[in-house]
Amino acid sequence: MEKKYKSYILRLGLISVFLLFGSIALFLTVLKPWFNYIFPFVILYFFLFNSIQHFKLLRLSKGDPRVFHTNYMAWFGIKLFLNLSFVIVYVLLNRAQALSFVLFFAFCYVVYTTFEVIVLSKTLRSGNIK
Repeated sequence: MEKKYKSYILRLGLISVFLLFGSIALFLTVLKPWFNYIFPFVILYFFLFNSIQHFKLLRLSKGDPRVFHTNYMAWFGIKLFLNLSFVIVYVLLNRAQALSFVLFFAFCYVVYTTFEVIVLSKTLRSGNIK
């Protein structure tokens, strides 16, 4: 499991760095009026949450598959609730930059969730979680 987790963290980190530098390049040149200083923290939020979630799910995947599916759905629900809460609070506190924040947050959510599902399904199909 430790080897799989380290590989996951490395790839997740690469995605995060790519998103960080890509967003900096875009928002400081072409999309300058839409730039928001919270964007790097959004990337950090997704990196940390997905790291913790993947670690917990890898540990749970060793046991009963029914328990794993229940816990996966619980993590998914918690993630949706936290993400929605984070977006609502930010939009209520900063209405002037709400649209750019929501669009960037949604883009990051799609990127990180797609990566998470692909890696987790490959890991579970391979059968060697060690």
